[in-house]
Amino acid sequence: MQFPSICRDALRGNAVRLAALLLVVLLAASFGCRHPTGGGPLARDVGRGQRGVYHTVKRHQTFWRICKTYGVDMNEVARINGIKDKTKIEVGQRIFIPGVRRVLKVDIYVEDVTAGEKATAVRYEKGRFIWPAEGQVTATFSANATAEKRRHDGIDISALAGTTVRAADSGKVVYSDNKMRGYGNLIIIEHQDHFFTIYAHNEENLVKEEVLVKRGDAIARIGKTGSATGPHLHFEIRKGSNPLDPMRFLP
Repeated sequence: MQFPSICRDALRGNAVRLAALLLVVLLAASFGCRHPTGGGPLARDVGRGQRGVYHTVKRHQTFWRICKTYGVDMNEVARINGIKDKTKIEVGQRIFIPGVRRVLKVDIYVEDVTAGEKATAVRYEKGRFIWPAEGQVTATFSANATAEKRRHDGIDISALAGTTVRAADSGKVVYSDNKMRGYGNLIIIEHQDHFFTIYAHNEENLVKEEVLVKRGDAIARIGKTGSATGPHLHFEIRKGSNPLDPMRFLP
């Protein structure tokens, strides 16, 4: 049996309309799915009708730092993006930032790496850490800035460029890069009891992130990268985000 041409055209038109409807349904379903990194609905869904941008989370960026950089309310951004735990955002996660016009560069600070959990009370113990390098202490710890002296979160150990820098205690390297302003080549090691040691201005970092190191292992070489004016090691000890006087822990 052969259909008249008008019938064939009608059937063909219905097929095209059906295919278009199916495409709309599939697109609607995909826009309504959860974010692949667990950060709530996709930003273009929750942000529909709002002016804003999508910020893609990079390594070591925190939700607090992202919101502070954009000048937006943390609780509102968390609500819009379906983020229940503000301490657990993931690298690559897209966060919708409402009310802004452009994506901003979010700088990383030492506190962003070291403040993953609440620090407990500090117990000072001489010899808890070993000296990270041989040299002369040229700048000491200063917790508060004054008119005569600026705040200094650690000590500076002056030595020849290339002098070996050693891990002050066993732990895991949680940062090894040069993306923090002023620090140059920087290493941060996490130790037991939420202590962190920080080694800055290195000529060269010898260890990578996620590597386990032992007390006394060579991890870097002294240099003058970042804001350093001469070769030295800037060394800090922190418990969580709180800087402590290294001299109270060194032998």
